[in-house]
Amino acid sequence: MKPQNLIALLLFIVGAVWALTRSERSVRNIQSTYYSAISPFLKGGAAIETKASEFIQEVEHSKALEMKYKLAKEELDQKRMEVAHLRKLEAENTHLNQALKFQENVPFHVIAAKIIRRQPSTWWHTVTIDRGDKHGVGVQLPVLSPEGLVGKIDAPSKDTSTVILLTDEKCQVSAKVDGTPEAGIISGLRDTAGESPSLLLRFLSKDANLKPGMLVFTTGRGGLFPPDILLGTIKTFAPGPLYGEALVEPAVDFTTLQTVFVKIPKPLTSAREIGAATANSTKK
Repeated sequence: MKPQNLIALLLFIVGAVWALTRSERSVRNIQSTYYSAISPFLKGGAAIETKASEFIQEVEHSKALEMKYKLAKEELDQKRMEVAHLRKLEAENTHLNQALKFQENVPFHVIAAKIIRRQPSTWWHTVTIDRGDKHGVGVQLPVLSPEGLVGKIDAPSKDTSTVILLTDEKCQVSAKVDGTPEAGIISGLRDTAGESPSLLLRFLSKDANLKPGMLVFTTGRGGLFPPDILLGTIKTFAPGPLYGEALVEPAVDFTTLQTVFVKIPKPLTSAREIGAATANSTKK
């Protein structure tokens, strides 16, 4: 045994023997003194235990709040997804109603088509739709939207067709400026950059009095495109030595275009129409 431990043991024995040889009153005084000495430590320990208990309760309360927050956030995210889905359905419903209204009110026969393919490299030039020969779609037929002229059919196949957009320079349309005698040829620009391509209206009078915001429509000349189909609005006009040119903002939003309508010959539905068509064919 170590000397320090031996000394401590001897002191404890001596203290115990001394305490046992004291009178009852002395023992009580000793106990009182002992308890007075250790009382602060007992009280401090109780306070520490109370604080520890309160801390544990606070931690448990924080975990409960964290769980409630997590559940509330998940519910909020779910509600946001539901609201976004409802807004998408609302937008689709509005777009469908506009399309149906256009199809009902247009003065010629059209069929609806959905854009199914669009290449980034030819974004402003061509699109592919889900209608082809078996749906009555043929070459050079006009393609429209409720906002205005989209373009024309270029290469139909059995089930699909390629559409040349109005923003392509190869799609040239006879156009007129509303409220003026001005008329010319409108087409896309070759090197269109940016998110909003412009159209070029050429062969105008060199001193034409055109202002921004004027509407541009099809003339119907040539018989390819129906007359009075909206093409866009005048942005700027530049006079030239021989003729003037105007930049035109397209009426159709080609960035978000999804559904279009192809103007096709009206199908023969009555016996009289079929008989007349057969007679004309025989005469030819």
